[in-house]
Amino acid sequence: MLSMSRRQVLLGAIAASLSGDALAQQVLETPQPIDAQTLSAYLDVLLPADELTPAASALNIAGDLVEFARQAPQFGQFLALGTRWLNETGRGPFHSLSLSDQERVVAWMRSADRNTSPARFFLLVRLTGIEFYYSKPEVAVAFGLNTAPQPAGYPPPWQ
Repeated sequence: MLSMSRRQVLLGAIAASLSGDALAQQVLETPQPIDAQTLSAYLDVLLPADELTPAASALNIAGDLVEFARQAPQFGQFLALGTRWLNETGRGPFHSLSLSDQERVVAWMRSADRNTSPARFFLLVRLTGIEFYYSKPEVAVAFGLNTAPQPAGYPPPWQ
């Protein structure tokens, strides 16, 4: 039986999603740095703070994605090009736009044709951001989720 970690599955899904994408073609040609401030602001639009959980930036989800991108250089370049594109959508860097303008950009990306680079960026960053966000203990505690019963195991049913 083949055993794969969640991270390996995620890397495979990202690689499959990048194939054939115009932005992904640039990935191989133009190495660029990831704009961490823009990525963090973008993730805060996707995963804002509410009464139960903190915003993505409070949990350094952007840092987690940047670290994850070191294992998948194409994903890192995809993040770099996507954040560069985000910075070109308004009158300045994405992270300096008003929250309502940021939300408009993200709403457009969400509704864009899935075969376009902005839509792929929306889907992939949302997928990976959610994966990292909900794996944080601070989020699990906010929902009152119990951790796994290991190593003690499950109590007998009569208790």
